[in-house]
Amino acid sequence: MLQARSSIRKKIHVSGNEYYYIHIPSKLAHDSQFPFKDGDELRIAVDVSRNRMIIQKIANKRKQKNKK
Repeated sequence: MLQARSSIRKKIHVSGNEYYYIHIPSKLAHDSQFPFKDGDELRIAVDVSRNRMIIQKIANKRKQKNKK
């Protein structure tokens, strides 16, 4: 299991929308076992009872070409 310490930060955009950012240390993100790449679509779930955040990659659904 890969582990690192991080923090969550709140930022208010010029439009007034609030965003929260989680910083992932580069040492963790550059590890060959790190499962995410730039541009991946992610699903985030929060397990309130266990104080855990679960981040999963959403599988890309590729259209298959008709084979002859």
